[in-house]
Amino acid sequence: MFREWCTGAALLIIGICSGGLVAAGMFAFVTMIGVVSRMAAWTKSVRHIFLYEDLVVIGAAVGNILFLYEPGLVMPQMGATLRLAFGFFAGVNIGCLSIALAELLNVVPIFSRRIKLNRGLTAFVLTFAFGKLAGSVIDLFF
Repeated sequence: MFREWCTGAALLIIGICSGGLVAAGMFAFVTMIGVVSRMAAWTKSVRHIFLYEDLVVIGAAVGNILFLYEPGLVMPQMGATLRLAFGFFAGVNIGCLSIALAELLNVVPIFSRRIKLNRGLTAFVLTFAFGKLAGSVIDLFF
């Protein structure tokens, strides 16, 4: 009995510490590539940067809880709507991360120079983001 309790307590502590380290690493990565600050600058709402950072942390925590515990939704129609909204926001998140990382590494300017892309760079970047969104939605539903 005591041994099982100690094993459970040790697993709980290891799980919380591991999750905290992974979350801290992910948040440091997102902060390092400047996704939140760039999005705030583009939308001209830099004064709300602390709110955005708090929402990123809360969103990661809620997403992990939903992923781990997979709560059942009582209303099937509402469940589909929530899954659709989650897929949309997951796609936006992945698209923003991908584009910010590509911008950090100067992938888009180098690639556009190599293929001699003079016009349509905005469409290229938006297509990249929508492709990531579509991939997230397909992964979520199938």
